[in-house]
Amino acid sequence: MKQIVRILDDLSPSELKLRSMSRPIGGLHNAFINELGQVEKRKGYTKYNTTSIGADHKIVGMHRFYKQDTSSKEFIVAWNTDLYKLAETSPYGATSIKSGLNVDKDTYFADFLNHCYIVNGSNPMMKYNLTNVRTVGITAPDAPTFNSNIDGSLSAGTYYFKYTFVDEDGYESNGGTASVAMTAAADPNDGIKINIAVSGDAKVTKRRIYRTTVNGAIYYYDGEVADNITLTYDSIKADNTLGSALHTNHDAPPADPHLITKRGNRLYLGHDDELVISHLSDCEYFPPAWFIKTGNRQIIKGLLEQLNALPIFTENSIERLLGTDEDNFEFRNAFSKKGCYAIRSLVICDNLLIYLSYDGIYYFDGVSSGIFNQRLNEYLKDNINRTYIGLSCATYFNDRYMLCYPKGASTIPNETIVIDMKSKAVSVYSYAFSCFSVWDRGELRLMAGSNTEGRVYELETGLNDDGNAIEAYDKLDSLDFGIPDKWKQVYNIYIKCKTTTGVSLRMYYTLDNLAETYVDKTLTANTTAWYKIDLVGGGQRCREITIRPRMNDKYDFTIMGYGIVIDLEAPEYS
Repeated sequence: MKQIVRILDDLSPSELKLRSMSRPIGGLHNAFINELGQVEKRKGYTKYNTTSIGADHKIVGMHRFYKQDTSSKEFIVAWNTDLYKLAETSPYGATSIKSGLNVDKDTYFADFLNHCYIVNGSNPMMKYNLTNVRTVGITAPDAPTFNSNIDGSLSAGTYYFKYTFVDEDGYESNGGTASVAMTAAADPNDGIKINIAVSGDAKVTKRRIYRTTVNGAIYYYDGEVADNITLTYDSIKADNTLGSALHTNHDAPPADPHLITKRGNRLYLGHDDELVISHLSDCEYFPPAWFIKTGNRQIIKGLLEQLNALPIFTENSIERLLGTDEDNFEFRNAFSKKGCYAIRSLVICDNLLIYLSYDGIYYFDGVSSGIFNQRLNEYLKDNINRTYIGLSCATYFNDRYMLCYPKGASTIPNETIVIDMKSKAVSVYSYAFSCFSVWDRGELRLMAGSNTEGRVYELETGLNDDGNAIEAYDKLDSLDFGIPDKWKQVYNIYIKCKTTTGVSLRMYYTLDNLAETYVDKTLTANTTAWYKIDLVGGGQRCREITIRPRMNDKYDFTIMGYGIVIDLEAPEYS
C-alpha cells in the first residue's frame, strides 16, 4: 500500500523537518536553512568599486574606520603597495592615502578614538586620522649643543639638557641624547641658549626642552618650541620654576608588528612571538617591560578580546592574558594543542571564538577548545590545500560563521564553508575572496576583497553573483525511511517551493548505488506551490533514495517541503 513520507518546514506539522535532515557537507550548496526552517538560496554579490584599483594583486586588507564621532567614517583598502580610501558615493573610486609600502602584505586594523591603527608585519606601525597616514613612534633627537650665554635667572654652575619631539596628536618621544655640560655664569650671563635640530618626521609639530637643576642629574621640563622650524631655545628659568621630570617610558612600538587588536583602553600588538602592550589610553607608547613571549615561542596567529581575557593563538597553543594593567597582568596557558593556522580565520561569534586549525574548524569558549563539527572537519581534511591554509579568511555576519579556504589544488581561497550558529546547519558557498570587512555601527553590510585584483564586492545583496547565475541545490543523505531491510517502490517526489522568475527545476535522484539521474520540471513563476515529479518508468525499486533538487539561475528559490511516495515490499529474512 502506497504511503507518503513528508519532510516539511517549521510552519507545517510533520515528523521530519527540513532543518533537521542529515546532509553531506556540501549538501546545502549556495543555500542555507532560514528562520522558518526552509531551504533558501543564498543572496548574491555585486561590484562595489566600479573601476578596479588595478590588476594582478589581491586585496590584502579592508577596514571600515569609524572615528569617535560616528558620522566620520571611511573605507580603507590595502592593495599592492598602497593604502587607499574608497569614496563614499558611486562609483566609489580609490584614492591613495599611503604609498611605498612593501608589496602584498596582509594588513590589519584597529580603531582607537579618532585614529585607525594599521600594521602589516613588514612596514612600521601606522595611524590614520582621515587626513594623513603617519608612522607610530617618534625617534628621539640627538643631543642639543651650546650656542651662547644670555641674560636669565639660572644659578651659576653646570647644567645638562635634553629635548623631545612632539607630534600633531600630542605624543612625545623619549628624551634624546644628553648634552655635554653647559655653564651659566653671573648676571647678565646667567641664561643659556642651546641649539636644537628639527625633525624630519612630518608629524612632529614642536619640541620640548628639559634640563637639570644646577649641578644636578635629573631632567625637568623647561619649556617648548611650538614649531618644527626654530633652531634655538633660550633657557632662562630659575630652578624652582621648572616643571615635572622627563619621562622615560614613551617607547615606540616594535619595528614591524604583524597583528593588532584593541582591548579596554590599550592597543595590543603581535610581533613575531611577542605580545606587545601599550600604555593605558596613551596607546602609542609601548614599554619594553610589557613585551611578553608566547609559551612555546611560536609566532602569534590570532589576537581577539573575549569577555575579560585576551586569548593569544599560535599554531599549537592558546594562551590568555588576564588582568587589565601592569599590576595584574597574568599570562595563562589554556592547554590546547589545536591552535590557529590562519590569522584571518579567527572570528568572535557571540563570545565564542571560531578558528581554523590544521585539521579543521574549532571553537574556544574561554577555557578550552573543541571540534565544532566532526563531519565538517573530515571534509576539510580531505579537501583543503594545506600549503596555502594560511590564506583562509573568515567573518561573522547574520549569525553565520563564513570561512573561505583554498580547496583542492587551488592556491587561493575558492570555496566558503558557512556555519549557521543558531541552527548549526553547514552550507557550502561558491564564494572566493581574500578577506572580509563587516560594516556595523548603523550600517549592517558585508564587503569582500578579490583574490586577483583591486576589486571590492558587496555581499548578501541581489540574487546573482555580479550578473552571473547561482547554482543552488539541497542534497539529502540517503533516505531508507528507517527500514533498510525492506525494498521500496518509489513512485513520486513532491516538492513545495517558490521562485520569483526562474522556472527550471531539475530534480536529481540516486537509487541505492546507481548513477544519479534527473527529471526536469517547469515551475510557475512568482508562485508558491507543490509540484509532483514522477520517477522514470512510473516507479523505481530501491532500498534507499537520495534526492537533490537544483536550480541554476539569477532568481529567488526557496524549498518549503518534500514528499516521497513509496510502497513497501515484505521484509527479506534470508
